[in-house]
Amino acid sequence: MKDYHTHHVNPAGGSLCAVTMADWPGIAATQGMTPCFGVHPWHAHAVQDTAEFAFALDDYLYRYPTAEVGETGLDASDKHRHTLEAQRLLLHLHLGAAFRHERLVHLHCVRAHAELLAILKERARCNTLPRVLLHAWNGSHELAREFLALGAIFSVGFRELAHPRAQERYARIPHDRLFPESDDAPETWPRTLALYRLMRGEW
Repeated sequence: MKDYHTHHVNPAGGSLCAVTMADWPGIAATQGMTPCFGVHPWHAHAVQDTAEFAFALDDYLYRYPTAEVGETGLDASDKHRHTLEAQRLLLHLHLGAAFRHERLVHLHCVRAHAELLAILKERARCNTLPRVLLHAWNGSHELAREFLALGAIFSVGFRELAHPRAQERYARIPHDRLFPESDDAPETWPRTLALYRLMRGEW
């Protein structure tokens, strides 16, 4: 099974997500992985020229027709909430590009699920919502149901699957909407797969 969200090359293949624009050329050149072009919300404030960013993202998506978009999203944790305005702007640019090019977009969300959900619902209302993946998902059943209604899929890594309440947390997400990821911890991939398969077998 492929790795649905990672920042490292995985021999199993999968979606190789950028953190900054400087990552894009290397990710594009990586064999055996699906490139994902974007800027992580932790670095959104460093993008000085958003018009240049938007043009560059469009260009990369034109050039790489199998690419996905991300990582993007919202992070309202104490460390990053002061950059939320910049995060929101880039999130909308990512979502717009993903919609225009009909690509999956990888979403990071910390302490901002209500706002992210509202943004996605508004896009759905306007028929401009791309396909979305919420990575490192650890939200409530109620939130999961809301995102599922928008067509979202989810990915989870070792940290999420090793949680004592993982079985309960993920039991209501359909099998075809929940997938494994290694994120920034490639060494956890074998254990992640083992826990993921065990959990699926117990459902």
